[in-house]
Amino acid sequence: MNKKPPHLKWLHHLPKDLQQALHDLPKPLQTAVHTAVAACQPQNAPRLYAHDWLQELYHEAICAAWDVQRKYDPNKGCSLYRWGLRVIGQQLKGFCDRVWAVARCECAYPCEEETGEEVAFPDARASEQMEEELLMCEVREALCELGGLDEQIGVWYLFEGWSERAIAKRLGMSQPAISKRLKGILAYVRRRVGVEGRTDEGNRGRQRGETG
Repeated sequence: MNKKPPHLKWLHHLPKDLQQALHDLPKPLQTAVHTAVAACQPQNAPRLYAHDWLQELYHEAICAAWDVQRKYDPNKGCSLYRWGLRVIGQQLKGFCDRVWAVARCECAYPCEEETGEEVAFPDARASEQMEEELLMCEVREALCELGGLDEQIGVWYLFEGWSERAIAKRLGMSQPAISKRLKGILAYVRRRVGVEGRTDEGNRGRQRGETG
């Protein structure tokens, strides 16, 4: 399937000044803005913002990106994209939570941006889903930083559900060797995304992978 990224369609709906403000950002921050906005599921709009919800999300995201650009310190070892995604995502989450809280109090219902039809409110897990999507983007970025075989092993294990045994068989290596390598990969990922105390990424891959 060769689907275009949704932001290519969204950009045409933004005012020229907002498009220019986005264009003036460094490329990594432009990508972070698009990713963070997509995680908000902008097709579901509160009634108060029925006709300009996408514009409001981009406005908030771009303002946050400017702040990131001013304060970013490359010496702290975090890529501009990953740091931008984290800060912009947090800003958008706070903004969305406030807007939807007001919408619920006013008994307003979200509507589809294109059809105008009312849809159900996002369930209580919407914020969690957004956080998970942003976290997965950060995990992929961390794996990309590793590169090479470590990146491929990490993708197989964390995103495709391969077991250590399956990876070892594919690479012609012993399972203990893969296990040792995975410990290093997972430790690096947790350190880079700031979730050193979490183990669910590895457990999730292990649970899916061992069923086959």
